[in-house]
Amino acid sequence: MDIKLLLQNHKEKFRTKLIEALAAKNSLTPEQVISDHKDFIEQYILDKYENVDGLISKISEAERPILLSIRRDRSREDKCKLCEGNQPNIDEITMKYGDSIEVIELFEDKPEGGALYHIIFHEDAQEKKLPLTAIISRGEILKFWAGKTVESAVYERYLKKIVS
Repeated sequence: MDIKLLLQNHKEKFRTKLIEALAAKNSLTPEQVISDHKDFIEQYILDKYENVDGLISKISEAERPILLSIRRDRSREDKCKLCEGNQPNIDEITMKYGDSIEVIELFEDKPEGGALYHIIFHEDAQEKKLPLTAIISRGEILKFWAGKTVESAVYERYLKKIVS
């Protein structure tokens, strides 16, 4: 799965929903909304995706493979048991692979973390499944996991194929 393609698909789905919502609210057809409010729609989407666009560009252009972790903020009182349980596995991979990989940790309640979560985990799930972890190489999501701890050996199976 190409992360830039997932972003583009997500933007298109959001754009369609926005147009439908504006049409329903203003008793217009979707075509009228597009015709009358095209500039507003495009600017709104640009603003909404600004943070995650930059992050996805950084991920796509990374020279090293990425271990992505989207989790609940460690400082929150309502701890995510799965996030906390998975952290030692991520730490083990970080220590083992060091500078040959890049680890990106994001929090699901921050704009870029929440947006990236929904772009990668694109099912219309009612509830977020944390943590979401992924192995990404050159913008290609090789594998992602949501709502479970992943043993370091499993991450390593994917990393061994791409780390030189």
